Amino acid sequence: MIRADNVNAAARRGRLGRTARTLAGLRGRRDGKRGVPRVPLALAEVSATLLPDTDPALVTPYVTQVRQTARRTTEQMRAALIRRERELIARLRAESVRVVTQYDVRREPMPAALARYGHWVGEWRTSTDLCRSQAQAVTDRANQQLACYWDGLCAVHRQLSRLGGRPSADWLPGRMELDANWRPEIWLLDDDPDDSTATSRALRILDRQNTGAAGGRAAR
Repeated sequence: MIRADNVNAAARRGRLGRTARTLAGLRGRRDGKRGVPRVPLALAEVSATLLPDTDPALVTPYVTQVRQTARRTTEQMRAALIRRERELIARLRAESVRVVTQYDVRREPMPAALARYGHWVGEWRTSTDLCRSQAQAVTDRANQQLACYWDGLCAVHRQLSRLGGRPSADWLPGRMELDANWRPEIWLLDDDPDDSTATSRALRILDRQNTGAAGGRAAR
C-alpha cells in the first residue's frame, strides 16, 4: 500500500530547499572565482550551444561529491528494499520452481496457483516501482543542486562567464541518471545473469498467461 507518508518522503527527496540552493550557488561562485574548473581556452571560446557537458574538465570536486552522495543514497534505498522484502523474494523464487514444474514438466496448468504467484509478483513490482520513484526523486534533487552550482559558477568564471551564464537550458555537466539496473526483474533475478533460471521462466509463463487472458485466449 502506498501511504501518504511515502509520497511525502518522495516529495522531500525531490525538493531542493532554499538553503541548499543558496549554498550550491555560493559554492559555484567560490569555485568560479578560483578558476575551477580549469577550462581550456579553446573550450571556453566554443559556441554556447556546442559546449559539451560531458567534458571531463567540467567535473569539479563538488560535482563529484554531489554525484557520489546521490548514488550512495539510491544504492542504500535499493539495499533496504531487498532486505525488507527478502521473504517475498525467497517465496517468489520457490514458487517459480513450482510454476515451471507444473507448466513445463507436468504440462498441467494450474490457473489458481499461477494467479497466486502473480499476486506476489504484483506486490514485488509495486514495492520496486515505489522505490524507483523515490530514487528518481533523489536523482532529480541532485540535478537541481548541480544546476544551482553551475548558475553560480558560470556567473563569475573568467572564461565561462563569456558565454553569458549556462550555455543552454539542458547544459548540466555531471548530470545524474538512474542506470538500467533500476527495474524490478533485475533485482529479483540478480542471481540469473543468463536469464535462464526457474524464476525467469516462471515470469515468462505469467506474462504469457496475462497476455492471453487480455486477448481472450487461453494460455497453452
